[in-house]
Amino acid sequence: MTMLQPTVELLRKVPVLGGLSNNELQRILDAPENMTISFAPQEVIFAEGDAADCMYIVLDGAVDVRIRSVGDREITIANIKPGEYFGEQALMPGSSGRRNASVRSLTRCTAFRISGSRVAAGMEKVERSRANAMDPSQSVVEQVRGVVRACRLFRSLSAQDLDRVNEWTTVEEFDEGDIILREDEPGVALYLVLGGSVEAFAIDEDGKLVVLGRMSKGQYFGEQSLLADGSGTHNVSVRAETRVTLVKVSKRYFVSIVNHDEKLLQALKAVGEAQRKKKIDAVGQNHRW
Repeated sequence: MTMLQPTVELLRKVPVLGGLSNNELQRILDAPENMTISFAPQEVIFAEGDAADCMYIVLDGAVDVRIRSVGDREITIANIKPGEYFGEQALMPGSSGRRNASVRSLTRCTAFRISGSRVAAGMEKVERSRANAMDPSQSVVEQVRGVVRACRLFRSLSAQDLDRVNEWTTVEEFDEGDIILREDEPGVALYLVLGGSVEAFAIDEDGKLVVLGRMSKGQYFGEQSLLADGSGTHNVSVRAETRVTLVKVSKRYFVSIVNHDEKLLQALKAVGEAQRKKKIDAVGQNHRW
């Protein structure tokens, strides 16, 4: 198979860069700090907890994404192939700026490295031009299908499932400041952000609100309360940071996906454990997220 080349067309397929003009994308390609890098088989590209300064697009070969689970055991949560990208999450607004997973090459592979400053500038431009809103040129169903397809949580879905996306999702809107989920309430659905942004928060020992994280277009929340061996209730509250449009996926459909993907289930459990530790550190209480 011929190795992919870094081109304007390839960059446009990356959501955080897709709103940039052809000239802006070309400047990313031409910037001296952005380059094509080769990795040997089993080489660690970055480790969980590292400071994030770039993202990558795979041009040839494959990499796997791993996170630490209970007992400090690493589990694989995704394999990334040519044309796909990784490393952008830690560069997004509201993130910790640290890698939330480790990535290593499975085979000898080549990737195009894009500096964090260039990614941040791209995201800022996209946010200004789109205001993270829905695209009026597309139907709601097309936009829902697009955000579901781009979410790695739904990587096992068939083309038929995606074609029927309007049968197992609903779209809901909330105004700025609206409470979407409340701590200790039963979980009934998974939510994907289609437009706008939300923030997860808890109340510390002094009764002060502590923001634990922010989620924008393409990110999801509410999944931890749906897992079979979880508490069944939300361990944080979530409110709309801006006017927000959400894709709601019922618990029954979400559970059917998880039950057919053991790697996904283990990954979500590990993510939940990391979130609980973050909450304990943030609010000083032994709460679960």
